[in-house]
Amino acid sequence: MFKTERKITEWIAKHVSLLYFAAITLLAFYIRYIGRTVTSPDMRDFLLPWYYSMKEAGGLSALSVQMGDYNVLYQTLIALMTYLPLNPQTMYKGLACIFDYLMAFAAAGLICESLKKERFGATFNAVYTIVLFLPTVVINSAYWGQCDSMYTFLMLMALWLLYKRKHKTSFFMLGLAFALKLQTIFILPFIVAYYLVKKSFSILNFGITLLTFWLSGVPAYIAGRDILTPFKIYQMQTGTYSKMWLNARSFWILFGDDYNAYRGMAIVLALVLCGLGCYMMLLGKKKTDTAFRYISTAAWFVWVCIYFLPAMHERYAYGLDILLIITAFLDKKYIKFAILSAVLSFISYGPFLTQYGGVNMTHALIEFLAFSWFTYLLINNDKEQA
Repeated sequence: MFKTERKITEWIAKHVSLLYFAAITLLAFYIRYIGRTVTSPDMRDFLLPWYYSMKEAGGLSALSVQMGDYNVLYQTLIALMTYLPLNPQTMYKGLACIFDYLMAFAAAGLICESLKKERFGATFNAVYTIVLFLPTVVINSAYWGQCDSMYTFLMLMALWLLYKRKHKTSFFMLGLAFALKLQTIFILPFIVAYYLVKKSFSILNFGITLLTFWLSGVPAYIAGRDILTPFKIYQMQTGTYSKMWLNARSFWILFGDDYNAYRGMAIVLALVLCGLGCYMMLLGKKKTDTAFRYISTAAWFVWVCIYFLPAMHERYAYGLDILLIITAFLDKKYIKFAILSAVLSFISYGPFLTQYGGVNMTHALIEFLAFSWFTYLLINNDKEQA
């Protein structure tokens, strides 16, 4: 080997982790770049018409009326896009893809901090790679044009900051997440239970979330909208769909799709299960004193919501997939749940994007068994380490 050649190979070996990180970052960009021209039904029928309507109405001036069913913060981002001389589809997807990277970086950082691993080391790069290349993450932003990585990143940051006792910043992040997507509410039962158990922060911190959420509507108030607009938009959303499930991984696939008959029962069942989880935490039967116990318990509460509540969509499991990946890295016994969740989410995307696939009764039964096993393992883990 020549002297120069040896120096180059030694430099590569010395910086292999950073080089791997750079390569994965570029490859993740490329796989998203090739999806830029794919126009999904949502992009064609909703996102692009909202953009063009806002552009025609004068950008930020268009916030004086409701366009679409997203809340004011996302509408404001669309309005700001209209001032840029770029392809609107590329801007929608590009914004979401930026948050793909932020979410992957946050998940990797959280795990490395918990396990006391070095940043940009093997564990960091493994998590970063898996999150960035998770099929549903790639499809959601780069092909579908959706924004689930945006609120999931903020929700993840809110959870971790809460665990680190940075309460005010945590509840601020939670407010931003709520301002982007109502599905942030799936983490709320856990945060309420954590508040009751830990007694380490004031209930007034929830006011930071409400205030942040309300302040996200300022551009609309300036444009002439009602000061309760952000709340009214979510109230409207809750009555949009009258089905027990919509391409979603749902318990109700096993039971039936009579929304009027079973909606109330589904909501009560989810509340009872969340209440039971809270009760177990208050009794000390379910602990949250380690990063694993904390994140896995949060994942359990989210899983209850997306699996048992009515009118769930396929994309609502997005945050659960990420939380289960983090759980699996904190304890390898839980890898099977992360894989199952990711696969079922991928299958659930089929009917909407390709007209193929979709979850069925068999998938719903498998998920019920997996959820039950996950619940058992969480409780048993606490007993073993008591």
